[in-house]
Parts: sequence; C-alpha cells; structure tokens
Amino acid sequence: MTKKRIELENLSIYYGKRCAIWDINVEFQTHSLTGILGPNGSGKSTMVQGMLGLIPITSGSVRLHGSTVAYVPQKKEIDLDFPISVFELVLMGAYSRLGWLKWYNKREKTRALEIMERLGISAIKQRQIQEISGGQLQRAIVARALMQDADFFVLDEPFTGIDFATEKLLLSLFKELRDAKKGVILVHHDLTNVEEIFDHVVMVNSRLVEAGPTKQVFNPESIRKTYGEKNSLLEEASHLFEKVQRGKS
Repeated sequence: MTKKRIELENLSIYYGKRCAIWDINVEFQTHSLTGILGPNGSGKSTMVQGMLGLIPITSGSVRLHGSTVAYVPQKKEIDLDFPISVFELVLMGAYSRLGWLKWYNKREKTRALEIMERLGISAIKQRQIQEISGGQLQRAIVARALMQDADFFVLDEPFTGIDFATEKLLLSLFKELRDAKKGVILVHHDLTNVEEIFDHVVMVNSRLVEAGPTKQVFNPESIRKTYGEKNSLLEEASHLFEKVQRGKS
C-alpha cells in the first residue's frame, strides 16, 4: 500500500512576471502536525493553493499519492452575504462524497451534528453565518472540512482573529487528528508557540529555507534566514527560543 503523503517537486508559481514561490521541494506526511512558516508575502498561502490546485502552477509538480485533502481557507474568503445557516455550511463538506445532485441523507446530517457538538456550535446551527462571531465561524468552516474525513487537513492561518477558547479547542482537535494518523498542515504566523504546536515545520520565503522536525530545524539561524536580520518577530522568537533552551538545561 502506498504511504499517504503529499510531495511537491520543483514547484514554482508566478503572478505575471512576479515570482511568488520558486523551486519548492518538500514532502508532507500523515500522522504529523506541520506548520508552514514565513513572513507576510513569503508565498505560504500561494504554496498551499498551488498544492491543492486552487491556482495554476508555473512549473514543477504536485503528487498526492492517493491522498484526499480537505482545505480550510482564511475566514476572510468566506462570503458572509451568502444566505446559509451554520448547519448548511457544515453539511457542504459532504459534497465531495455525495456530489452536487444528491440530497443529504440522515447519516450525513447526524454526522454533521456530532461534529458540531464536538466543536461547540450545535446550539447555533440554525443561525445565519453573518450573525455569528469570528470564532464561531472558524469552528464552522473547520467542521465543514471534518465532514470530508480526508487524509490531510490543510488550514490557512486558522488561529487568526479568534478567541482564546476557540484556539484552545481547535488545537486540541488538530492534535486528535494527528494522533488518528491524519496529516494536519497549518499556515501559521505566530513564532512564539511553534515548538508547542508542531511536529514538523516548513519555513519559506519565496524559496524553501528549512523543512524537517521542529526540534531540529526551528532555531535562531533558520528563523534569521527566513525572516531576515531586522524583524521584531525574529527578535521575539529568538529570545523565546533561548529562554526555552535554558529551561531544558
């Protein structure tokens, strides 16, 4: 049996004459929580969207090796003007299995309610999506992805603009998925909690800087190469990293 993985080989994406990412070679494995790290404009989201076929790639290849993938975009990409309830939004995750012309059956509806209960949003199932908070919306679009029961779950900055309770709940869920031998890939911007969250990291700034187990490749030197010498995040993360290392000694 082919091992579930996603492989990017020499992946490059241009917008006109502007290079967004260039010559990326990296592999994502299941049974891992992987963070994609890099400064704003470094090509993190572009790499993910190219990997999933949401935007055209200029050169290189993406191999899924039989893997199924569920994608959670940034909340700002959700059309809040679309008249749909939270329950209907979650049920949309079943489209990949049922197809557009099939009705939801009792099994799918029951499963959607179970997932919503796990994420603490069953009580708001009939509310319109424009009426709920940012944290509730994030839980709903994650629930929609869970309906796909995919091998990989790819989320673009899922912790942005949400409350602490939602962040804690989602992180617990992502670790459960990892422990259930799924692959969880997060585009992430907060360097202060990288070691706490991720098993592996992929560090990019248009090109691949480092990739591998967090304990091996996430260090001040790789941060400096990714974010540059003069960067407040770099300084904060480096100080935190040194503090953590002193605590281990």
